[in-house]
Amino acid sequence: MKTKSDPLTVLLEVKAGMDTTLSDELVSACYQLQSDHQYDKDRTTMRKMQALVEEVIVSGEEDLLL
Repeated sequence: MKTKSDPLTVLLEVKAGMDTTLSDELVSACYQLQSDHQYDKDRTTMRKMQALVEEVIVSGEEDLLL
C-alpha cells in the first residue's frame, strides 16, 4: 500500500532541490491560495496568485530567482 504525501511537503522538497532563492513561506502562501480557491467558479486564482507574487517582489522581501 502506498502512503500519500502531503502536496505542500512535496513542493517544498522539490524547491529545496532546485537552485532558487524562493522562500518556503512564498511557496506555502501560493499553495494555500490555490488550495483555498481551487473550486471557485469565477476562476480568479491566477490573478490572486499574480497579485501575491507581485506584492512580495514590490515589498523587496525576496530576491527571487525563479
